[in-house]
Amino acid sequence: MIVSEPERVAVERFRAGDLPPGSKQRLELVIEFLPDGQRLSMPALVARGTAPGKTLLAIGAVHGDEYEGPVAIQDVYETLEAPALRGTFVGIPVLNGPAFAAASREGPWDHLNLARIFPGSPTGSPTLRVAHAVREFLLSQCDLLLDIHSGGNAYLITHLAGYQLREGDVGRIQREAAIAFGADLVWGTAGLPGRTLSAAGELGIPSIYVEMPGEGRCRPGDLERARQGIRNVLAYLGMVDGPYPTTRPRYLVEMSEPGSGHLQVDHVTPTSGLFLPSVGVWDWVERDQVLGVVRHPDGRVLAEIRSVRAGRVLFLRTLPRVFSGDAVAFVLALPGPDA
Repeated sequence: MIVSEPERVAVERFRAGDLPPGSKQRLELVIEFLPDGQRLSMPALVARGTAPGKTLLAIGAVHGDEYEGPVAIQDVYETLEAPALRGTFVGIPVLNGPAFAAASREGPWDHLNLARIFPGSPTGSPTLRVAHAVREFLLSQCDLLLDIHSGGNAYLITHLAGYQLREGDVGRIQREAAIAFGADLVWGTAGLPGRTLSAAGELGIPSIYVEMPGEGRCRPGDLERARQGIRNVLAYLGMVDGPYPTTRPRYLVEMSEPGSGHLQVDHVTPTSGLFLPSVGVWDWVERDQVLGVVRHPDGRVLAEIRSVRAGRVLFLRTLPRVFSGDAVAFVLALPGPDA
């Protein structure tokens, strides 16, 4: 089926509530023009229900090499029946278009990580402008932000839902929404600056993020979990009918230590080369256990990467080529291997 071109709207003029009740619409939200005349923009999939209700903002591809979120957002939008919807669904499948086109974690022109630079700038480089557009014109319209990530091209990560620890109703809603998504691991951590979640927090808006396995893939099972998770959150918000998880998952971990949740600083390689892991994701490891080695191209072992704590391997580098300072693993401290 051929679908008509989306309507172009300047992002600062976008109002989800302007859509007629009981309707769905594809939009192109334009931020600015690039030097060659192309538009710096993002697609928006908006479904407005007939009845009033909450607004969910679901975003994917904050990093350009993460694919489960974009496809799941597209698929859920297609299945939504606007007349039966309560409230408004705003899906942004590909937030970081330049990085997505380059299949890269960072923007190809300014080499900035969109997940580190919020609130951005209205006069900065492209990635800064995307962050500013989200902060100023999209977050203020939603009742909950759902930011779907994955391990990207270089990593494999355990499926989880997480949030930044906050007090009061915002903190409660975040924990409940993360549980509702349906992952076996729910992880609350101290706030980290520059994230979509920190930008939402500054506005008093509840927000959660999700990690899908990644490795530059969009596996059918992972995709179905992402789709079901979005549906679960819609049900939690009362926007659609249906069951969703409400009980504490097998693993619910909250860590208030500064910097907790920053995956890329846990175990880094001191040298460049080829990283060969000796453990798998979610394996139990002991303190000082070898997680893998880094080899020189001639085969010499240049470094052993040893775990700094006992726990489970949450996040693992699976792309062998590494540069000095690249993260190769994150070990999450949990109860013993039989817990």
